[in-house]
Amino acid sequence: MATILNSDIIFATVIQRGTTVASLRMSGISSMSDIVSRVRTAIGQCTGLTTINLRNGSQGWNHRHTVMFA
Repeated sequence: MATILNSDIIFATVIQRGTTVASLRMSGISSMSDIVSRVRTAIGQCTGLTTINLRNGSQGWNHRHTVMFA
């Protein structure tokens, strides 16, 4: 995965079962675990297989991650 700097602006779209459950704009993040933590807070009690589409507005990269929330 590309690097994430503290000054980057990260856009995350969270999709579960084909439905967008959250769209987030984040900054001050330095790791994937920070992103997953913020996504977990945003989606609340949603569980199951979740796709997180990330776009780094500062560096210009896109990544897709699949995460299982229990």
